[in-house]
Amino acid sequence: MPAMERLRSHISENIGEWQKIYDSKEPQNCPLPEELDNTLTELQKIIVLRCLRPDKISPAITTFVTDKLGKKFVEPPPFDLSKSYLDSNSTIPLIFVLSPGADPMSSLLKLATDREMVGEKFQSISLGQGQGPIATRMIEAAMEEGTWVCLQNCHLAVSWMPTLEKICEELNSEKCHPDFRLWLTSYPSPKFPVTILQNGVKMTNEPPTGLRLNLLQSFLSDPISDPVFFSGCPGKELVWEKLLFGVCFFHALVQERRKFGPLGWNIPYGFNESDLRISIRQLQLFINEYSHVPFEAVSYLTGECNYGGRVTDDWDRRLLLTMLDDFYNPDIIENPRYTFSPSGNYYAPPKGTYEEYIEFIKSLPFSQQPEIFGLHDNVDIAKDLQETKTLFESLLLTQGGGTQGTSGGGDSTLYAIADDILSKLPNDFDIESCLLKYPVRYEESMNTVLVQEMERFNKIGMN
Repeated sequence: MPAMERLRSHISENIGEWQKIYDSKEPQNCPLPEELDNTLTELQKIIVLRCLRPDKISPAITTFVTDKLGKKFVEPPPFDLSKSYLDSNSTIPLIFVLSPGADPMSSLLKLATDREMVGEKFQSISLGQGQGPIATRMIEAAMEEGTWVCLQNCHLAVSWMPTLEKICEELNSEKCHPDFRLWLTSYPSPKFPVTILQNGVKMTNEPPTGLRLNLLQSFLSDPISDPVFFSGCPGKELVWEKLLFGVCFFHALVQERRKFGPLGWNIPYGFNESDLRISIRQLQLFINEYSHVPFEAVSYLTGECNYGGRVTDDWDRRLLLTMLDDFYNPDIIENPRYTFSPSGNYYAPPKGTYEEYIEFIKSLPFSQQPEIFGLHDNVDIAKDLQETKTLFESLLLTQGGGTQGTSGGGDSTLYAIADDILSKLPNDFDIESCLLKYPVRYEESMNTVLVQEMERFNKIGMN
C-alpha cells in the first residue's frame, strides 16, 4: 500500500505530466515521470497504465511479451495441417475446432491432394438431420478400404454424437486400415463428446488479428503460396501482382472492420478465406482472358457476388463496394505512388518476387490506425476497451474457478491438496506388510491394483 499511496500522491501533485500520458494516442509507449520510470518494473508500469488508459492494455502486453519471450509468442504461426496429420494414426480422429472467418476445408483438400487421397479416396458429408446413418456407413467402408472421411459441422448433429462417440471408442489397429483417417469439424459445443476431444488431435485456425497478419496469412495460404498460381499471368505480372495485393488488402479490411462493432458494419458478417480464394481465381482468369482488365465485371463478381452475397444491409453493401473501388481501379496499376491511406504507410509495393512480397508485408506496422479504415481515431477506444475486457475475463477463466475480486484459484487449491496427500504418504511402502493388510483376492480386485502401484512407486523412488 505505501507504494500505491506514493503513486497516488505523485499523480495529484503532478497532474500536468500525467495528463500528457492520459491524452496520448500511444500511452503505452510514453515514459512515466522520471522518478517512477526508474523505480517501477515493466509489469508495474502496465498496472499503472491499466488504471489510466485500460484501452491500451492489449498493445502494452503484446510489447511486454515480445520483449521478455520473443516475437514468435505474439504472432500466430502459419496453419500447417501436415504437422497435425503426422501426429495422428488410423485410430485417432482429427478434430477441427471451427471459428468465425476461418474455413479449414481448403487446407484439408490440398493435403488430400498431396497425399493422393482424392476422388473416391476422400469422402465428405455435412451432418444434419438424417445424415447419421449415411456417415456411419461411410466410416465403416473407409476403415476397410483405407480412405479418408470428413464429417462436417458435428455441432448440428447433437442426437447422433453418442453414436459417433461409440464409433471412435471402437477404433483399433486390427479393424482399421493404416491409411484410414477420420476428420471432424465442429464449432465449440457442450454436446460434443469429451472422450473424442481427449483422444483426438485438436486443431483450430482462427482468423489473424490485424492487417499485417491478415495479409501475411493470405499470401502464405493456398492458392497464392503455390508458385505456379502466383506466376500465372505471364506478360501481365505488374497488373496481376498489384491487383492481387489490392484484393488481399481489401479482404483484410473487411475482416478487421468487424472489431469496430456497429461503427464497422451495421451487421457483423462472417467473411472468410473462401471469399478471397474465389475472388483471386476469378481475377487471374479475367486478366489472362482480356487485353485490358474489365474492372466493372471484376468488381461486380467480387463486390456483389463473392463478398456481397453475405451482405444483407443496403448501407453495408454500399460501403463494401466503395471500399472495393479503392483497390480495383487503373490508378493502382499506373501510379507507382498509389497509397491506400492518407498517411501513406500502406501502398501496393512494386513488382517483385513472392519472397519480396512476404518481406514487405512483414515490414508493415503490427497494429493499424483507424485512418486506414476511413474512421476517426476515437473509434479505437470502444474496440480496445472490449479487447481489454475479453483479455481479463480470459485470464480469470484460467484460474480454474477463481472469481473476480477473490484471491487464489485452481493452482493454489491443487497445491494444497497435493501437499496434504504428500504429508500422509510414507517415504517408502512395505510391500509385505501391505499384502498382509490387503491380500490379493478374487473378491477384492482393487487390492491387486494397490500392490502394483506400490511397487511402481518404490521403483520411481529408487530411480
